[in-house]
Amino acid sequence: MAKLVSHISNISSLKSLAIPLLVFSAFTNLAVLVSPIFMMQVLDRVVPSGNLATLALLIAVAVMVFAVQGAVETCRDVTLQRASHWIEKTGTTHALVLPPDNRQSILDDTVTLRDACAGPAAIAGLNLPWLPLFAITLLLVHPYFLALVVVIVATLMLIKSIVQFLTSSALNTGLELGRQERQILSNSTNPTVIAGMQAASTNLANRFASVQDQKLSYMDLIAPKTALKASMTNGLRMFGQIAALSVGAILVINGNLSAGAMIGASIIVSKTIATVETVTNSWTDITNAKKAYTRLLESSQNLTKTTEHLDLTGKLTAQDLIHPRGGGAPPRLDRISLSLETGECLAIVGDSGSGKTTLLNALSGVSPCPIGSVRFDETDVRTLGPETSQKSIGYLPQQAQLLSGTIAENICCFDPNPNDKRIIAAARTAGVHGLISSLPEGYATDFGANGHLLSAGQKQRVALARAIFERPKYLFLDEPNALLDAAGERQLCDTLALLKKQGTTIVMVLHRSGIMGLADKVLVLDHGRMTDFGARAEVLGRMNDGKQRLQLPLNPASVQDLNDWVVAQFLRHSDTDFRQKSVIVATEMFNAACQNGAQDMRRTCTIIFRFVDENHCELMLTEDAKTEAADKMTKIRSLVQHPEVDMVDLEPDEIALAVVSQMTDTLEVKNTDEASLFAARLSADKLRQKPRIAH
Repeated sequence: MAKLVSHISNISSLKSLAIPLLVFSAFTNLAVLVSPIFMMQVLDRVVPSGNLATLALLIAVAVMVFAVQGAVETCRDVTLQRASHWIEKTGTTHALVLPPDNRQSILDDTVTLRDACAGPAAIAGLNLPWLPLFAITLLLVHPYFLALVVVIVATLMLIKSIVQFLTSSALNTGLELGRQERQILSNSTNPTVIAGMQAASTNLANRFASVQDQKLSYMDLIAPKTALKASMTNGLRMFGQIAALSVGAILVINGNLSAGAMIGASIIVSKTIATVETVTNSWTDITNAKKAYTRLLESSQNLTKTTEHLDLTGKLTAQDLIHPRGGGAPPRLDRISLSLETGECLAIVGDSGSGKTTLLNALSGVSPCPIGSVRFDETDVRTLGPETSQKSIGYLPQQAQLLSGTIAENICCFDPNPNDKRIIAAARTAGVHGLISSLPEGYATDFGANGHLLSAGQKQRVALARAIFERPKYLFLDEPNALLDAAGERQLCDTLALLKKQGTTIVMVLHRSGIMGLADKVLVLDHGRMTDFGARAEVLGRMNDGKQRLQLPLNPASVQDLNDWVVAQFLRHSDTDFRQKSVIVATEMFNAACQNGAQDMRRTCTIIFRFVDENHCELMLTEDAKTEAADKMTKIRSLVQHPEVDMVDLEPDEIALAVVSQMTDTLEVKNTDEASLFAARLSADKLRQKPRIAH
């Protein structure tokens, strides 16, 4: 990596080619005058005198000059070709050491500069400084020739401007339609995008045909104008040769010019017009190349100097992180500060769009905040060298992608000297060794050819092995359990617990609560602002206090929302049975309340959830109307105490109340002041051995 970095500042070395290339250009442009001078000497000296020796000498000199010109042009073209290769290597090397968000612009500038150097734009740019030479030569022969060139060039420019004015709008629209056409085609041919969506596939195909027709119609509007421009330009160019000979003939007849000078001037006129036309056609490429060079130079000069620190301990500190959004919108992150000790685990929680992934990327150095600082030990994350980042930082995105290559290569990040023991050790730690070993070719399975063998969750687990391959001191995870099943989530818990014991500092974004129990600290984000941060038990306690109340329409369609809300109250993986029990109680209590009240009007209830302690919770449902269920509780209690009663004879709401009564420590249903209350207390212990109702 250090070798890559050493190439970056060399983009300014292109300046050293300027003088040699200008020298080459000077010779090739001066050599253009050989033909006019030769014609002048032949017609003005050799023909009148009949001196063949002079003709032979002129031929020898011309041949020698042309030979040297060929050699010089070869050297020039080879130099430009090698310069384009050097630009490509230097630019791509520069892009590889930049953050991913900045790479594409550098690659685009590299391609622009490379193509300009290897194409006609470079030759046109080198010929441009010598146009005054041809103008002075024509002026010395006769001012009429220079005036003719000015008129023809001005006419060519006028034609080009008129056609550009007439076609620019249609051309821009056609280019935009072409971009849309490529995007639609990409979507319609991507099986991961349209899988199972036949309607989308059909509609995209129809949209593609429509956009293509629109694009072609705009291109058809442009085609006649561009064809007319090409024919007029070509005709004007040929007219220039005839006009030059005609002006020369008039001057010869009037005795103001020799016949040789007439032929020579016509050749120079053609060369001057061709050079101007080439420069004007390549002017956009020349200016774009100049801008690209300037941006590449600025980027290389602004590159942050990095240092290697391979002895990081795992301490992490963030101070006043601000990530502006631009356009006057609120920032993605607003003054975030936190501190973690070695081996601590931080869970970042919050609603979608609150800035969790942005914060994770800022803390990991993937996308540092423009304002504020993140320090690993005492070192700013932006100044960490590439080797330190590789060995000390592990990162797992929300939807990790495996690259084309073997699974072993993916785990070791395509290390040219892979260590099989370390690869297997990383897979074992991530809990995927058995999974990989069961594949047809094991660790040698080519993911590019056999990507279908792994599910999304299995790919995520292999990517976790890749993230911990270097045994990093810092591990950053973006919703690591989002794609995992229960078994995968348990294995993830074991992996992270082991890494914590080994002193790895872990930062993870969570939506699902299955691995929340691993966190030492919790940070709550809301629209980019840190609303809470501290020890897990304290923060979760405050979160529960703020989120224990829910209002819902009292109808069957709200049951799923109720279930999701109750599930969200449980943040420990070990609470699976307790959570399931609470969901059942909440559902049955909600159904009983729904069935024992007015059915012909809109009703709303309030549900309150509260943890009494780690093993007990309370559920309360209130409605601003009385419930008939209160009158049924005497019957329900009697039924619970007499298991010989058959449950088939009960109404659905009575069955719901009976189930709740059996599963809870206490159940109370009563009416008070034109309102009703359902209150249940649950225990995390196994169901008490109450007499069960027969059914």
